[in-house]
Amino acid sequence: MCKGVLFCVVLLVLVDSYASLRVKRQFFAPSEECVISHTDIDELVQLTKLIEGRKSSRKRPLNRNPSSPTQTTTDECSRKLGEFKVSIQDVLTRYSSMQKPSISANQYELLKAQQESELTDLMRRVDNLEREVEQRFRAEIERLRNSLQQLKRRLNDNLRLLEQEREAGRKAQEALCVEYIQGGNIEEAARIYRALNGTYDMARLTNDTYQMDADVVGSLVDFFVALQEDGQTFGTIGGYEMLYKLLERNNQLNRERSRIIFHSLVGLEHFYSDPLDIGRVETMRVKMINKLQSFVKGKVAGRR
Repeated sequence: MCKGVLFCVVLLVLVDSYASLRVKRQFFAPSEECVISHTDIDELVQLTKLIEGRKSSRKRPLNRNPSSPTQTTTDECSRKLGEFKVSIQDVLTRYSSMQKPSISANQYELLKAQQESELTDLMRRVDNLEREVEQRFRAEIERLRNSLQQLKRRLNDNLRLLEQEREAGRKAQEALCVEYIQGGNIEEAARIYRALNGTYDMARLTNDTYQMDADVVGSLVDFFVALQEDGQTFGTIGGYEMLYKLLERNNQLNRERSRIIFHSLVGLEHFYSDPLDIGRVETMRVKMINKLQSFVKGKVAGRR
């Protein structure tokens, strides 16, 4: 009886040990091999070369045969390389958008910041991948890293040239805007100023247009009025303040010019939402009222 019980106990222990060993073997079984092929990396490298000189090529490398093993595998390396491809394509698309002359300065700066962040993240992910893969694949990862570094350098060089061109174009538009105001072509001046999208500070424009020529006051005020519906956006009150300062400093604020400025200020506060700017409008209007009253007092005193 005892021998039978002992035999059963031994049998149960053996079965339990076998089951535990089987579970451990399954748990510690090597995962599917993470394979990185030359073709995988070559496709990414070719993508990084699509930016040559100032332009980004519209051509894209042909997709590999969908039935190829490296295309259909679902291992971690293939997934990460697929993410690299998407990120590089995003960089190329963003660069194409940055080249469009129609984008505003704010949009350009936003895209530039996104581009820098994406490229930094790409380099970090390459470093991480190199630490994760087997030694025999590291030469391919290094090839990808070198290609990404070259892409980053080309982009930086191209963006410097692009920004120089944008700056030159912006200055040319500013000069044309001033020329139109001085020539009395207010409609065209307003159109160009709107296209500059707030990059031309109103006080600076006023100073550039004035140039000690008091006869331009009427055109400048007409220009401010043409933009009054967007007064808050473009800060037209800054133009009034600068014009007043320049005229006062040069003793050119006569009665007629004061009258022109005052009448254009009437109701301007309705186009502003910022209480501080509304206060600036009211302050400027009070200054012009005081100036006009000084002419009346001076005229009365002269009669006496």
